[in-house]
Amino acid sequence: LVVPMLLGMLRPALGGIRRQYSSQQLSLEECWGLPRVKDCSRKCSRTFKCMRVNHTCCWSYCGNICAENNKFFERM
Repeated sequence: LVVPMLLGMLRPALGGIRRQYSSQQLSLEECWGLPRVKDCSRKCSRTFKCMRVNHTCCWSYCGNICAENNKFFERM
């Protein structure tokens, strides 16, 4: 009786089932060019998603940022 009750209390504390992401979803491109300070303030989520429409997560000298599509993706 104690074990099922303990397991019932422990399960929500563990956080439930995590969503699995593919390596394709978790890959990043480099931001080519020099992002401004304003661009560096737009950070990506932990799963490399951007909340803004038409923005893509990329990595730069200031970390992972959300950049407008095709803004920093052309090589210099």
